[in-house]
Amino acid sequence: MIALVCESSTLLGSVALFKEHQLLAYRESLRQGSHTNVINMYVEDVLKTANIKLSEVDLFVSGIGPGSFTGIRISLNLIKTFAYCHGKSVLGINSLENLASQVAETPFPIVCMINAYKNMVYIAQYSNSSGILLQTKPPEVVRVQELVNYITHTCLVVGDGYAAYSQYLQPHTKAQINRPEQPHDEPKASAVAKLITSRSSQAIHWSNFLPLYLRASEAEEVQQGIKYQPLV
Repeated sequence: MIALVCESSTLLGSVALFKEHQLLAYRESLRQGSHTNVINMYVEDVLKTANIKLSEVDLFVSGIGPGSFTGIRISLNLIKTFAYCHGKSVLGINSLENLASQVAETPFPIVCMINAYKNMVYIAQYSNSSGILLQTKPPEVVRVQELVNYITHTCLVVGDGYAAYSQYLQPHTKAQINRPEQPHDEPKASAVAKLITSRSSQAIHWSNFLPLYLRASEAEEVQQGIKYQPLV
């Protein structure tokens, strides 16, 4: 099975091409502008590198968030378009699980944080059970001030949410946190080979493909009276 993967829910945009477990080609870059400027070019590059036509791809995969509303839509809409044009199925990988898969061998619970801005993080918790990545706490939005109630046991923390807000964590919260030797703070298209294999039976029709939005838009939050809470 050949799978094309796009991930653009955070500042890192990336495209990967897999044949079974083998990574055939990969491109990534930290965003200088919109991911729109590079994702299509990266798709063309990985296909050319692997000498594979878009019509030969069996499964189209996208990160579905949580993360940047605009970033998620760029990858999602591109993958849906490819699937529509070539009559293929799509698969969504949530971006927090993508982070967890990069450090899945750790014996510690894995807490994944993506910066949701306005002093909030998208967060979820995973664990490694006999080589299988299990979700132990579902994705949600948590205010930085409330992380003291979320992180109560020793864990491994990954994601740009930690880098953004670590200085505001209380000392006894930081004492529970381990960090990997190498940063794993951005979801990457190259990280999902095992997830694709285990989830291929969950592929769906492109028309049913939806993003994972955990927050309302800024305008909706204002309308609902949800206010920014400064860190002190």
